[in-house]
Amino acid sequence: MARPRSLDRDLLLDAAEAVVAQFGAAALTFGKVAEAAQVPKASVQSAFGTKEGLLDALLNRWAEQEKARFARNVGPDPTPQAVIAEHIRSTAIEDHDTISRTATLLGAVAGSGQKVGAMADWYAERAGDLSAVTPEERRRRIAFLAVEGAFLLRHVVGFPMTDALWREIFDDLLAMVGDSQISSS
Repeated sequence: MARPRSLDRDLLLDAAEAVVAQFGAAALTFGKVAEAAQVPKASVQSAFGTKEGLLDALLNRWAEQEKARFARNVGPDPTPQAVIAEHIRSTAIEDHDTISRTATLLGAVAGSGQKVGAMADWYAERAGDLSAVTPEERRRRIAFLAVEGAFLLRHVVGFPMTDALWREIFDDLLAMVGDSQISSS
């Protein structure tokens, strides 16, 4: 009997991202991913086990890519202020399509009732336990939570927000933590 060829997990995740980008997370099925990757449906199911496993793998991949980009931008041994300022900047300028796909995936996972371990880990790494003692720590915490709230409103809820308003909000948040503006508006 011939040995089955091994599947490239990244190829399957690329296909899954393409499905989400084209049809939304609600359309993400093993069948659609298999069709996009041109592999048998059973191969996709074997690689991820469940739809929740597929969603978790997509979020894990996004988190790892985002963490690597973030680390390049913030540099080695950043201060807490530098971490929050870079979080504000990177969220403000993130590619709209990428951030929308991420929001769609988060919404799909939340809708499934699944706990999102990858995202909880990502948040803990980025913001710690959200404890704050000094006024500066409190401002950073508020700014971090405001960034996430703005993300939720615009990309998950679909609250209408122009790009100019988006930049203005993020400029205000950078000013709140004592950092430079994103734009000159």
